[in-house]
Amino acid sequence: MSLDRELLLGLGDKYGAPLYVYDANKIKSQYDKMTSAFSSVKRLKLNYACKANSNLNILKYFKSLNSGLDTVSIQEARLGLMA
Repeated sequence: MSLDRELLLGLGDKYGAPLYVYDANKIKSQYDKMTSAFSSVKRLKLNYACKANSNLNILKYFKSLNSGLDTVSIQEARLGLMA
């Protein structure tokens, strides 16, 4: 599914605004680019910065991609454990 203008406007109409819409395909694509860029690094582990977005579903998705989690507070660590 493409996040085109009509789809996004329809979601805004349905759920109201402001509305956060995430594209799992784009997240995976960017994550794959990062892992490919460092493919020569043995035992590479990329960590997602929880500070950037602490949405539990996003954290779960990064976990499914085998990402670690970078946290700076006990609250962020707890979110990581929940994910």
